[in-house]
Amino acid sequence: MSKLLKIGLALAAVGLIAIGVLFIIPWGNAESIVEKSEVEEPTETVETANDIVLNDMSEITGNWVSQENLDKVTSEIMFHITGPQDATGSFKKFTINFNSDSDYTKASISVVIDPLSVHTANRMRDESIKGEGFFESKDFPEILFNSSQISIGDTSYTATGKLIMLGVEKEIQVNFTYEGKGENEEGKDIIIFQGEFTLNRTEHGMVETTGIGNNVEVSFYAELVEKE
Repeated sequence: MSKLLKIGLALAAVGLIAIGVLFIIPWGNAESIVEKSEVEEPTETVETANDIVLNDMSEITGNWVSQENLDKVTSEIMFHITGPQDATGSFKKFTINFNSDSDYTKASISVVIDPLSVHTANRMRDESIKGEGFFESKDFPEILFNSSQISIGDTSYTATGKLIMLGVEKEIQVNFTYEGKGENEEGKDIIIFQGEFTLNRTEHGMVETTGIGNNVEVSFYAELVEKE
């Protein structure tokens, strides 16, 4: 092995260790700041195979979208990475669209996330995970999800679709519940979903790094307003 190659490998190892240290040291974690609105649950329900009762989504028609730049946070996407030191973060900028007629199995869900908006309550760690080995946001400025099917799972609704991140396109399943309809403080009609899913970040383009777990738990709360 040449001396130059050895030096290169040594520098790469030092870089990965340094990134790992950013996660091992308990320098803050993002916390939920979403302000949840009250909604009325539908009178109609459906049951899962495990006899779990869900609110029926058949009452939802039209195109619904998340809101940004409000005085309060009404939608939220968070993630939790397990490892020697757990880390919790969120994304500050994203757009969620839900489009449906009365047949919710044919509804579509699309999500666009700006990886530069990642927030873990530590600026040094945020800057690190925006770059190489993680979100590589200069080369991949968006994280995308587009559903292809919505069905009733064992305990919740399930949106099956493609997640596109770091140039890797992979099918995932997102479990969620429909909380109901209501009005926000501005008098606009709203619908609310919330859910969670788990993915292995190394299967979606990220490198395996010492001190950082591979499994990422993603949770979300989405208050959507009807598009005018």
